[in-house]
Amino acid sequence: MKKLTLFAIAVFVFQFSFGQAVRDRNVIPVAVNLNQVLRMTISNGGNIEFTFNTIDQYKNGISGDQATSTSAGTVAANPMYVTDFIVASSTRWKITYGAEEATFIGTDNPANTLALDNVGYSITESGTHGFETGGAKGTTAGEELWSIPTNAATEVAALQAYPIVLIEDNDSGTQANAGDETDNAFQLVWRCGTVEGQGDTTPMNAQNLIDQQPSPTPDRYVVNVLFDLSIDN
Repeated sequence: MKKLTLFAIAVFVFQFSFGQAVRDRNVIPVAVNLNQVLRMTISNGGNIEFTFNTIDQYKNGISGDQATSTSAGTVAANPMYVTDFIVASSTRWKITYGAEEATFIGTDNPANTLALDNVGYSITESGTHGFETGGAKGTTAGEELWSIPTNAATEVAALQAYPIVLIEDNDSGTQANAGDETDNAFQLVWRCGTVEGQGDTTPMNAQNLIDQQPSPTPDRYVVNVLFDLSIDN
């Protein structure tokens, strides 16, 4: 009887031990580091200077765009008045720009000033991203860029004082303006005294330099134009 009892206990212990689940656990940490990439590079045209030497220039202005001025030369975009830049960003971005002073200021005599809107620019893009073509922000899916001053890159705009949002994300749905230099490549074509864009979103001065009252005082007028690249929330 004693042997039988011991045997039964042994069987019970064996079955109990055999029925226990064996488990082991290991942990592998996985992390994702999203470091912000936000870079604007000006590759050409970091210094623009218009020099008026003839009556024709005072009447018609000087432009990098041949179509707008008899002073522009024989090419479609005179490199003297062109700025090329690229944007590389890992998230939606915007460029805020503008002159850091309210007017151009004379270097010979700082009391001499010249209105900012005597200078204007057009903007084009040569990357894979495109400006909205539907007439209103976010209208067209797949078009990533929007520009208020130039009406989505369709108009010449006058230079304005900082801060003005020059380019931003189009908020068109699934497509963002984030990308590299192959996506976001731009060209600004500058002009001065061409009296362009009357009736447009941001028109230039309606009077050419020769007809302005009072006549601009001869001087070298300068202003710094700031370009600030930031996240477009």
